[in-house]
Amino acid sequence: MPFIQATFCFKGFDNRSRFLATTLFSLLSFIFFSAIFSSALAFNFIVLLLLTTVLVCSTKRRLHDAQLTKNWQLVPGGLFLLTGVMSLFIDNSSSYYLFILPLLSTALLLTYPSRNKKAKGAYILGYYGPVDLSSYIDAPANTQTHNQRIEPTLATQKGNEQQQTSENIAELNTIAGFNANNNEEYPSDFSNGYANHINDTEHKQADIGELIRLKFLSNRKLQLGMLITVALIFIAVLVNSLLNAFSQPDEVIKTPEVMQEQVLLQNSASSLVANREHLLAMPDNFNLYLSQYQGIIIHWQADQVDDGERWSLASAKGDESCEKISFNKGDPIRPLAVIVENGSEYFASFSPLDSTEIVQALAFRGSFTLCGYNFSLKGTQAILGKNNQYAPFLASN
Repeated sequence: MPFIQATFCFKGFDNRSRFLATTLFSLLSFIFFSAIFSSALAFNFIVLLLLTTVLVCSTKRRLHDAQLTKNWQLVPGGLFLLTGVMSLFIDNSSSYYLFILPLLSTALLLTYPSRNKKAKGAYILGYYGPVDLSSYIDAPANTQTHNQRIEPTLATQKGNEQQQTSENIAELNTIAGFNANNNEEYPSDFSNGYANHINDTEHKQADIGELIRLKFLSNRKLQLGMLITVALIFIAVLVNSLLNAFSQPDEVIKTPEVMQEQVLLQNSASSLVANREHLLAMPDNFNLYLSQYQGIIIHWQADQVDDGERWSLASAKGDESCEKISFNKGDPIRPLAVIVENGSEYFASFSPLDSTEIVQALAFRGSFTLCGYNFSLKGTQAILGKNNQYAPFLASN
């Protein structure tokens, strides 16, 4: 519980390591949840807000630690929230490249060293503040045993050691009781087995972060190159998203598997869906069948059209909207054929080679588009997992 309290604490200080770990945790957690629960937009947005709050709190503590202006406290969190919302609505894995913006703002804050002398040497898990995290520190081991030999010392040496010990205790008390002259109420027991003597020579040495920042700020070409790189990433993500939304049909690559499929189709495309077995109704008004070759067949009812073949892989001709099934995440898959029966009964048959990939996509993706019709996949995982015919495809690698 104290660790959670320290995570959402606005007071105190975060050193570089903790701030970097918090930023990476926020980014990777959001990417993980948005990829796993791609169809749960509300859930992903709540996760995004929660992680943004964590990042804002850590940013404020990092600013305290570096003694910087408060104008920075919303920059990393704001950029993280903005790019996170964009990635949710762009609905493309390439949108994760947008998180380079909050990473760059984090990198800039990491170049500033810790400047709070009273906090130095008293960090616990990278944090120093009103929340007591001393319980996370291992108690110092007692190195003295009953069998340990005690060397005799002269009285003068004993007096010097007592004086030195008194000075060390006084120094630790000074570090531990720093809150007496501070307006904020911090715990006074940081020195219990943790506070050590501070070597001030580190302040005299040039900080590597300072050198990097000064080098960057003094190099106009480097700044321009960074700006161009970020702009190109944004443009590439947007272009890729548009291409996926309005993509043109790709050329059919005649691999051995496709050539074998073409031979089957040339015999009769309708024969591939003639034997339909193991009907499984799905939530969003479409059904699944298995062909005699264990190939997946997707069936749905749509507008009245002429009976016959709507699209064929053998000829690569027909309705372009039927040439592939596109999921909200992942690569599209080409059907062997799309056939219409009774004027409104659509049957899209797929190769048995793609059965595992299709069933897993139907279970774990959020939606798919086929022949211009959109279908939601909410609740499909539970249905597929309970069916003896389709569940083995989910367990396949």
